[in-house]
Amino acid sequence: MPFIVHHLGDRIYGFWALVAAILGYYGLLDLGMVTAVQYHVAKSLGDKDENAINGAISTSFYALTVLGLIGFLISLTVAALAGFFVHNHDDLFLIRTVLLVLGASAAVGFPGRALVGTISAHLRYDLVSSAAIAILIIRTVLIFLIIGNGGGIIALAGISLLTESLSYLVSYLILKRIQHGLHISMLFASWAKLKEMFHYSGYAVVIQVSDLLRFSLDGWMVGVFVSIAAVTHYSIGSRLSQAYLALMIAIVGILAPWFSQLHGNSDLDGIKRVFLLGTKTSASLATIVALSLVLYGKPFIGKWMGLQYTDAYLPMILLVLGIYCDVSQLPSVSYMYGVSKHRFLAGITLTEGAANFLLSLYWAKRYGMSGVALGSLVPMAIAKLLIQPAYVCKSLNLSLFQYYVKLCGRCMLAPALPAFLIWFFWGRKIEFTNVLAVCAVIVLQACITGIISFLLIFGKQEQKDLFSKLIPSKKAELLGSQV
Repeated sequence: MPFIVHHLGDRIYGFWALVAAILGYYGLLDLGMVTAVQYHVAKSLGDKDENAINGAISTSFYALTVLGLIGFLISLTVAALAGFFVHNHDDLFLIRTVLLVLGASAAVGFPGRALVGTISAHLRYDLVSSAAIAILIIRTVLIFLIIGNGGGIIALAGISLLTESLSYLVSYLILKRIQHGLHISMLFASWAKLKEMFHYSGYAVVIQVSDLLRFSLDGWMVGVFVSIAAVTHYSIGSRLSQAYLALMIAIVGILAPWFSQLHGNSDLDGIKRVFLLGTKTSASLATIVALSLVLYGKPFIGKWMGLQYTDAYLPMILLVLGIYCDVSQLPSVSYMYGVSKHRFLAGITLTEGAANFLLSLYWAKRYGMSGVALGSLVPMAIAKLLIQPAYVCKSLNLSLFQYYVKLCGRCMLAPALPAFLIWFFWGRKIEFTNVLAVCAVIVLQACITGIISFLLIFGKQEQKDLFSKLIPSKKAELLGSQV
């Protein structure tokens, strides 16, 4: 990000951020099909029904292909109408070209979403991650080579199109390897299956709309009420908070297909066991990462982007605190998706998104960037800390005292106290020379608090189970017995 911002400038990068926000709305066009195919394939894996698996994959693949084409037609329409809100001729050419290229990139990626959803249903996130890292390396190298030699945002959009196409191909090759008897064909697709999947995905669409209200309108409000250049500054805090969200989803958000498989086997005890273990993991890790950003965010931004961008620190804190309320309880969201109880999630998330929009709009006029971020924090805290736990605990037959105090409270306090003490007596006194030094201190503190949390939060059997997943079996048994 600093490389791109410094080469393109605040204003041009602001345009890039706004166009990317427009393309973010295209996520609505998948109509929740990704979550639907993940649910149906995972449940069918639990039922061991191969025909149902191919039916779900094929139906979602062709449906998403059509939706991707519709998305590209929308890009053409928006590009044609861009002259109504962009009056500078040079800016108009940039906006239209970038919209068309990124629209094509989104269209290519749409059918690939069905493939990724199916891979996720198999719980093969190792393969998804390996492919994503390889493509990220390719993307990064291309950015340094092309943007570093004078390329602009049109070239940046072209890189996105290329890497999206490559990602689609790799996803197909991965799925072909892990899904025995894979057949993507019109013969397996059916209107009945599509209707069944839409019955599940309808509420997922509502959640997607809500997420757009929560996360994708902030940049536009900053652009309208502050300035286009301020969008870049706000994007720094937003980028860090979104990285936090993405990290936690990658670690704990993988539980939905696991719940679906257990649901397919009618294993209610297994569902509760996975929920408790997942919540311990998410609450403790979310606390460690959030405190790292809050305590060291300002020096990190200063050394990463430059001191002129440290005004992004306060909005970042507000955004991180809001996301913390969400990701510390990610297993609750995965549980509702995994057992098809996400109708309730759709309702509270839509209410939260609407409140987010109205509060951000109101406070942006008064407090600028921080007001927009505050509008995200307040409704998220109310929805995720008060309303959502009551519903999930009732569904799983857990008492609120057990959830808030014995589970979440303990898992949050165990890493929070040592993290704050390390920062207070040591971390805040360090004069950082570069961004690597800040990262080194964050990693060291996270490792210490992580070890303390592991020993205090997880029981002996849970520790052995976690070791068995992370370390080869013989070493895991030895370390587990020592613990």
